[in-house]
Amino acid sequence: MQTQMRNQLLCAWSGVVFTLLFMVGFWLVSHFVPPPSPSATATQIAEMYQGRTWQIRLGLFLMMASCGFACAFQALISTHMKRIEGGAPALTYTQLAAGAAGVPFLIVPTLFWTVAAFRPDRDPNLILLLNDLGWIMLLMPFTTFVIQNFALSFAILSDRGAPPVFPRWLGFFTLWVGVLFIPGGLLTFFKRGPFAWDGVFVFWIPLLIFFTWYLVMFTFLRRMALAQART
Repeated sequence: MQTQMRNQLLCAWSGVVFTLLFMVGFWLVSHFVPPPSPSATATQIAEMYQGRTWQIRLGLFLMMASCGFACAFQALISTHMKRIEGGAPALTYTQLAAGAAGVPFLIVPTLFWTVAAFRPDRDPNLILLLNDLGWIMLLMPFTTFVIQNFALSFAILSDRGAPPVFPRWLGFFTLWVGVLFIPGGLLTFFKRGPFAWDGVFVFWIPLLIFFTWYLVMFTFLRRMALAQART
C-alpha cells in the first residue's frame, strides 16, 4: 500500500512539476507571454530571436523537460477513471490516448522555436515560418484536449458510487475546460483580434484554464492517494 501511495503521489506531483517548469520556461525565461503578434513582420520576429537568443533556448529547454511529467499525470487520472468504469473502461482509455496524443503538441512547437533560435541569423522569412509553425501547432490542435476532457467529464458524471471517485462539480468544470479549447481552431482565420493566436479566446483563456485544471486535478489526485493509504 505504501508503494502504491508513493507512486500515486509521484504521478500527482508530476502535474505540478510540469506546470511550473513549463511556465517558467515559457513565460519567465523565453518571454513568450504575451506572444508575438501573428501580424508581425519577418524582420520583427527575427529581431526577437536575435535579441534574446540564449533566453529563448534555455526557456525552450525547460519547456521540453517539463512535457514528460504530463504523461505520468495523465496516467494517474486514468487509474482513477478505471475505478469508475470497472471492467470495460472505454472512457478511461480514451482519456489516456487523447492525453498522450496531446503531449506532442507541446513538444513539437518547442522544436520549431528551437530551430528558429539555433540559427537566428538565417533569412528572416524562414524564422517567421518556424515561429508561425510553433504557435499554430501549440494553439490550434484543440481536438485531443477536447476529447480528453470530455471523456473525463462523462466518466465523472456517470459515477453512481457512494461516495463518488471525483466530485460531480469537477465533471462540469472539466466539460467547460474542453469547450473553452475549441476557439483555438479558429486562429487560422485571424491575424488580429480575440481569435488570433495572441487573442483572449485562443491564448489567454485557454492558457489560464489549462493550468488551473492541472492544479485542481492535482489537489484531488493527491488527496485520493493519501486517503487510500489510510484505509
